[in-house]
Order: sequence, then structure tokens, then C-alpha cells
Amino acid sequence: MLRSTRLASAALFLAGSLLGCSEIDGTQTGVSNDEGAITTVNGLTDVNGLVTKNGLNTYNGLNTYNGLNTYNGLNSFNGLMSTDGGRMVVSYLVRCALPAGHSITKQDQNGNWYTYQGAIGVAPGWETGACDETCQQAVSACLMAHINTAGVHIPLWMDSPLAAIGWGQNAQYPNREGTFFGNLFTPNSNTGTLDAFYCNGPGFDTNTVPGRLGANQNGAPYSNPFLTSGNPSGLCTPCPSTRPDGPDACTADGKTFATPITVWRGQTFQAETSVHTGGTVVNCAGCSNGKRLASVNNMVISNVYSATKGTHTLIVYYTNGDTSAHTGTVGVGFNNNPQSYKFPPTGSWETIGSVLMSINNFAVGSNILAFSSGNGGRVDIDWVEVE
Repeated sequence: MLRSTRLASAALFLAGSLLGCSEIDGTQTGVSNDEGAITTVNGLTDVNGLVTKNGLNTYNGLNTYNGLNTYNGLNSFNGLMSTDGGRMVVSYLVRCALPAGHSITKQDQNGNWYTYQGAIGVAPGWETGACDETCQQAVSACLMAHINTAGVHIPLWMDSPLAAIGWGQNAQYPNREGTFFGNLFTPNSNTGTLDAFYCNGPGFDTNTVPGRLGANQNGAPYSNPFLTSGNPSGLCTPCPSTRPDGPDACTADGKTFATPITVWRGQTFQAETSVHTGGTVVNCAGCSNGKRLASVNNMVISNVYSATKGTHTLIVYYTNGDTSAHTGTVGVGFNNNPQSYKFPPTGSWETIGSVLMSINNFAVGSNILAFSSGNGGRVDIDWVEVE
């Protein structure tokens, strides 16, 4: 039986929603090991424009022939360490490569020091030694699995043949989103281009969230090699698999990638498809599925599943464009136990914010979530996530 997993710090959710694509503070990385598989939080907006024909291993102060914790492995002062976007890539790269408890410290061109914490550990040998092609493929799959082109941080459940991640499903993450594989470091000798691939899982279009598979992604570095007339959904069916958790390997552009990472998303619920009265469904360019429920009055979401009794994290994504900087208040009732929560202004009715709630009265099985209008102004709900 799988042990239950919890994110290490709820603060990362708020950092992601309020700061967008800000650099990850290693003290806030939310990764939790399990007997099989692992939880993590995405938020890498892209690979900093570095997914070009040259790859990560050139002109970026990064050299896979040397350890990350050496001067030549990851150069201080230039390349990735010289820009905000580059340092974000470094934070995820170290997070993916090194295990928890390991870190590296580097300087930027202005002499500022940055410490990056390991967490997942798909390439522990790269801390002091070389990163061969197997290592590069593992880190590449991990980086791509963490990309969210909209900068929205959501929790993920990852499965992989990689020993650092492993296999094992979790009922709190029911939607098998997709699988990532490739090599972002070295161009393919057959094609001369970088291998950056994904394929869709059966849940890729189930309650899609901004910046992830199934949504209208802008600037994603990966492509789906299995998207054909015979496979119009681009499913991962061409990849061999011995279990429902995800593929064991995937082949594309004449190469077989033996370290794919499969991502499962948690339970998400779109406000516009809920049972509601008094609200209006409106178009919203930046919202999940392109819609939100405006002026929430009474909104009910049924069948919120919990595998365990007790406390879970609930995240409500919303907009509040009140120009008077008015904080809206909404009553949130879970299993007939209502509480009031504040929803601060987000800047516009098209700008997404989030409120994180710790709900302690989950029952095993199906639960009911109800929203009611409160005092303090209008609040529009985009979608709700349960972890």
C-alpha cells in the first residue's frame, strides 16, 4: 500500500500564484518520496529559450562533462547564472538531478550567491561527475515534466522507470496527463535537432489547467511525435508499457528513450461546469478552459474524492478585478461546514490569483464542496483543485 504523500510546503502554491514564474527558493520545493512514485510541483515557464538546435550543453555555462558542483560543470558569473530566467532553469535542473539534502552554491555576474537544493535525484552522479546520455535523458524528462507555460504552479504525481521516482498510482491524482521524454542537452545525430517530446495520457483533456497538456499552451518546447491521422489524440499507445502507471520507454526520431516520466494531475473542477445559481459563465482568455464563473453566488461541486479521512489542501483559482482594491469574501462549505475566506484583488478580471485552504473534515469517499456569496464585493471563480 502506498503511503500518503503531502507537499513539503504549502507556501510554494502561493508563491506560484502570486509571483508567477519567480525563481524557486530551495527551502520551498514541494517534493515527497513514496514507496512508488513521487509528488512534486511544476512551474518552469519554459526552458528559457534554450531549447534550440544547440541545446543546454552549449554557450550556457553548463558542461555535462563535469559535475554541477564544480567550476566547469556550472559556471558562475555567466551563462545560465547571469539572468533570472537562466537561474530558474538552474533551480529546476538541480532539483531534478540531485537528491534531497544535496545542494550547490553559485554566483551571478554581480557577485550574488544562490543556493539550489536537490529534491528528486534522477541524476545524483552529476553533482561531482559527468552526466552521460542516460543522465541527460533523465534530467530532460524531469525538466519537461515541470514546465507550465502559463506560470501556474500545480501539484503533480510522477511515475517512471527511474529508480529515484518509481511506480505507483495515487487516488488523489486520478488524471494521467502525459509522458515526457527526450534530450535537451545534445542534438540528435540523425536529425540534427534536439529531442523534446511528449505524448498524451488518457486524462490529458480532463479538466485541463493553464500551461499544461490539453490546454492552449504557448511557447512549449516539446512536440508530440505520435500525433497522426491514426492517432489523432496523440496518445502514448506506441510506447511499450507493462503497467497502467505509464510507459516503460518511448521511441521517436530513431532513438529509444528509456527514462520517460509520466505525470498524473490531481482532482480539478471547473467552476463553469459546476451546479450553480446566480453566477454567469463568461469567456476568459487566461482562464482554464477559457471560461470562468462570474459573480459567484451559489456553486456546488459534488464527488470530491478523498482516499483518506482528515485534512487536504484545497486551492481556489479566481479573479477579482475590483478597481477599489476591495477584498471579496466567499463562504466555502465543505460537507456542510462553512467557513469564510478572503479573495484579495488580482489586478483585473482576467488575472488569475489563488487562495489556499487547509480543509480538515474530509470524509473517505465522496465529498461536497459549496461556495456562497459573501460580503465585500464580487469574486469570479475559475477552477478548484484538491490535493
